[in-house]
Amino acid sequence: MEARIYVTLSRGEINEKIPYAMICETREGSRWHGRKLKERWLKEFTPAERESASRLFSLAHKWYLKTGAPDEVKMSARTLALWWKLAEFCASI
Repeated sequence: MEARIYVTLSRGEINEKIPYAMICETREGSRWHGRKLKERWLKEFTPAERESASRLFSLAHKWYLKTGAPDEVKMSARTLALWWKLAEFCASI
């Protein structure tokens, strides 16, 4: 059994620590659909990470374009790490 560590972030901490706006802008942009990018995506992210990333892309879209960041969010340390992995990937495009 694996112990899970959870992180609770306030709205200010979400805005400071999760680059959801950049992830949303990149994901919604035209470069996202290129063949070479898809190959990199498949190579750099595991199937489980790609599945989890789908949910994070939806959250990034919602927070950036619809509702703003919530007052508070609780997530696993693994999810926070995936946010940063997505950010690094998006920044490299």
